[in-house]
Amino acid sequence: MADSTSMADKYHQLPQRRAATAAARQRWESRYREGCTPWDTQTTPPEVVAFWQSGRLPRAGIALDLGCGPGTNVRYLARLGLTAVGVEIAGAPLQVARRRLAAQEPELADRAHFLCADVTTLPFHNLAAAYILDVGCFHSLPPDLRPWYVQNIIVNLAPGGYYQLYAFDSDPDPSQASSPVGFAPGEIAARFAPHLTLIEEVIAHPDRRPCRWYLLQRPPT
Repeated sequence: MADSTSMADKYHQLPQRRAATAAARQRWESRYREGCTPWDTQTTPPEVVAFWQSGRLPRAGIALDLGCGPGTNVRYLARLGLTAVGVEIAGAPLQVARRRLAAQEPELADRAHFLCADVTTLPFHNLAAAYILDVGCFHSLPPDLRPWYVQNIIVNLAPGGYYQLYAFDSDPDPSQASSPVGFAPGEIAARFAPHLTLIEEVIAHPDRRPCRWYLLQRPPT
């Protein structure tokens, strides 16, 4: 399932992608304006903490948090000593993120950064990130945009780096258009093969529906 879209196909898809980005941005801006943000617990998931306590990676280098929301995990990663970059499509949560950073941990300002961008069109390439985190962003993308997201992970993750993902399983009721699409069994491993290897897949504590944590690694060179 790795992206094999030709350059011509990519060019012709640009208008549709721009429209999808605009719609997604409007949707998330509305959610934050309405205060409908149950995911904003201001607590880093224990699975992320456990990864960093495992010693798999040194606490240095660049970390990305895709769909970072109000920046809780960006601040956690910066606190560890990483240069942490949070990417979020909506401006409202980034305003909250910057306000919280300035008020609560201003000493992290040189290591915690926030960027308003679409995760399918990241404005950087070959970033060599040691770690990429996604807590509930990828599973919201429709299938036709997923190859773009995958390519952004592949080109920006350093050899030996890790990608950690939290995502819902496939929606048992696809008629619920407002619900994240989720992933079919085996979809994550297939989408990133052969560039990233799935090394852990753990059923998570049930959320609104069945969900999992995935850990993938780009093989060292």
